[in-house]
Amino acid sequence: MQSNENASLVLDALSTRVLRTLSPGAWRKLFLRPHQEVMQFAPARGTFLCAAAQVPSWGAGGDLQSELSFLAATHGGELDPCPQSTALVRFDDPQAALDMAREMQNMICDLRFQVGLVSGDCTLACLQLEGRVLRVLVGEAVDRAEAVTAMASPGTIRIAPETFALLQEDIVGMSHWMVTTEYEGDCMTAASLTLPPRGNAQLSTFAGLGLT
Repeated sequence: MQSNENASLVLDALSTRVLRTLSPGAWRKLFLRPHQEVMQFAPARGTFLCAAAQVPSWGAGGDLQSELSFLAATHGGELDPCPQSTALVRFDDPQAALDMAREMQNMICDLRFQVGLVSGDCTLACLQLEGRVLRVLVGEAVDRAEAVTAMASPGTIRIAPETFALLQEDIVGMSHWMVTTEYEGDCMTAASLTLPPRGNAQLSTFAGLGLT
């Protein structure tokens, strides 16, 4: 961490994320002692997938969380262990992030996720806790990923401008997804991908758009 001010901000954000997921006892073991003994920090960059769904099993250890962990590993991503009310995955490859997002929206279940994709920088905190290492992401890109996801409609993938620029050729060539973009003046502020509704009877809604 580059300055005392930045270090304080990172520690505050990290404390909030850990306290929302782990027990108060685990939090005390991490934050009521010199952080140099139990924490290491490093800059991290990549494309971040954030997903939200209102289900009881969303928390760490739930069936859905286990499935998302497997899905993240399959696509070469790293699932953050402190999800709050969302799942967060970091990727080196933006295409892999998009592939996981699309697969999530195609999952055979009743869920429709809110998914956001952003690219940028954050801090990777490695926490030593009871013989294991927790790799937790905090910082600007994480905050933006959660904000972008909060604006996504269920069943859509909302993409920040810098990530859309990296993926534009792939997105334009995708079939069966409706692509919409939002602008403020001449500047694009977001793009959204929407999968046609499930069920043959509903697919006619998209027929006029050439998506069936």
